[in-house]
Amino acid sequence: MARTTVDLDASILKELKRRSASEGKTLGRLISELVAPALKDNGANRPEEPLDWAAQPMKARVPLEDKDAVYAALHAQ
Repeated sequence: MARTTVDLDASILKELKRRSASEGKTLGRLISELVAPALKDNGANRPEEPLDWAAQPMKARVPLEDKDAVYAALHAQ
């Protein structure tokens, strides 16, 4: 089995340790068992959520024919 380091929230690590002790499994074995189904699923069983796309017409904030106004807008801080 490969070894690695993973940063987990303290509350998640605490629960994983509690659960591994109660199930008599190593922490690595428990994490592998919990993660494997999520990787296998790959999102195939998740319901598709519709994309809520919002669009608004855009317009220039300065008169584009006024080169000084365009320059000022581009170089404003």
